[in-house]
Amino acid sequence: MNKKKQKTTEKLEFELSSGNIFADLEINAPEEEFTKAKLVWEIEQIIKKKKMTQVQAAKIMGINQPKVSALLKRKLEGFSVERLFHLLNNLGQDIDIVVRPKPKNRKSAIIKVHFENHSCVDCVVPMAAKSRN
Repeated sequence: MNKKKQKTTEKLEFELSSGNIFADLEINAPEEEFTKAKLVWEIEQIIKKKKMTQVQAAKIMGINQPKVSALLKRKLEGFSVERLFHLLNNLGQDIDIVVRPKPKNRKSAIIKVHFENHSCVDCVVPMAAKSRN
């Protein structure tokens, strides 16, 4: 008996990502949420690089340890972009803000966060798989 197994392939539907997961998920104020996520990522990288405990990081940033814990768990309620700027300043980081006209070929203006010495923070994931049940 020579039975061949048939390979079945599942069709996978996907959508191109906008580059902002918060916009893709239709979350309110997606640009702000994406900016906050990037800023918190940078705060976390600094804490790791300097091998600080949450208590040490809290003291330097001028907040309490439970707030550091919340930040690191990405619980960002109560943390504005401006407040995150101040936390980064307290960690010894300069913040530069550049305002420029958007290109005419883009529909709306955007917010971008760039970090020196971190080449992949602004990497855009070209596609996001989306299951359809």
